[in-house]
Amino acid sequence: MTTLSPTLRQIDETLNQYKDRLVLNKEALGLSWHDISQLWFDHTGEHKSDDYFRKYRKRIPNFINEQPKILKKVETEPNDIEDKIIQYEKTKYQVQDQKREFRNLIRNDARYDHLKDEIIKAVKEVANLKPLNWSSPYKSIGDKEAVVLFSDWHYGIESDNFFNKFNPAIFHDRVKKLVHKTIEYGKLHGVKKLHAFNLGDIVSGILHVSVRVQNSEDIISQVKVVSEVMSEVLAKFASEFEEVKFYSVRGNHDRVTANKHDAISKESFADIVPWFVQARTSHIPNLQVMENTYDDEMIVANIAGHIVFGTHGHKDRVSEVAQNLTVMLKLFPIAVCMGHYHHNWEKEFNGIDVIVNPSLSGTDEYARDIRKVSKPAQKMLIFDETGQICTYKILL
Repeated sequence: MTTLSPTLRQIDETLNQYKDRLVLNKEALGLSWHDISQLWFDHTGEHKSDDYFRKYRKRIPNFINEQPKILKKVETEPNDIEDKIIQYEKTKYQVQDQKREFRNLIRNDARYDHLKDEIIKAVKEVANLKPLNWSSPYKSIGDKEAVVLFSDWHYGIESDNFFNKFNPAIFHDRVKKLVHKTIEYGKLHGVKKLHAFNLGDIVSGILHVSVRVQNSEDIISQVKVVSEVMSEVLAKFASEFEEVKFYSVRGNHDRVTANKHDAISKESFADIVPWFVQARTSHIPNLQVMENTYDDEMIVANIAGHIVFGTHGHKDRVSEVAQNLTVMLKLFPIAVCMGHYHHNWEKEFNGIDVIVNPSLSGTDEYARDIRKVSKPAQKMLIFDETGQICTYKILL
């Protein structure tokens, strides 16, 4: 638009545009309504009263007076508005996702609790139909305490090679020998209190394709069998020792999915074992199923006045586990017990004994193929007020 005097009609300005500009910018141009009426007459020869122009502006304030303000904001801040719209949409979807995940979490917890309740209910029914034999033990002649390590039973797998033969029948034979030797060594040392550490991988599970091929039973059947066997073993111990405590952690073979990257620690078939044992042995007064105070995958036990840790070992290195768990838990143990590595190993790190338990299943095809041959065995540790005084390697 070519600019002349602001009170005059511009060369390319229509009469309506001129009238709108005068009435909307009256104060800015320093005009009165009479001045506008006179200017309009000078340009058009048409006489309009002062009131005409005053009323004219009142009819258009919401359309014209406010519209330039909105347009100006859009013209000057388009990115800000667009960004706010995008951010709003993002927030809306985030809230929706959070609500969906929260509902899923509640649903999973409900299923988890329901599953636990149904398992306990079923086991109690079995306990009524087939109660475990238990008799009150004799008073111990000593006051020592012992830890028996259960790990890497891998029930369900079948192996038949030059180094080892293992199947469900052999499993039961080895467990029977383990129980017999534990009681024998316990009586020999005058053990009053026996601590049983379940360090995980009691079942073969679904970890590797080769393992699934070798499994003679599905994972649910595996868990049912080992849970019943564990209950029978602990009932037998409770008939021989004045006090028995059972502890349990998860392994890696008992997770619910084969892919470790998709696995969630809290989703494990291993959790069924302590539930089962608790329900199955609830009538035995000197048997206690312990809960893990610090972490579901870390046992912290008081053995003859000394702190002893237990963990499966799939998340730890033997050379670092003593330091890492001590720093994590802010506790100083005299020993850390582990499974997972399938061989006999013990070493002291700055006053802390790291004790690796062998496997009960022995060398399978997977271990043979990676050249890791080991003897089937489990361990029993004897403690007194001075600390750990000996280790029994129970060959099976």
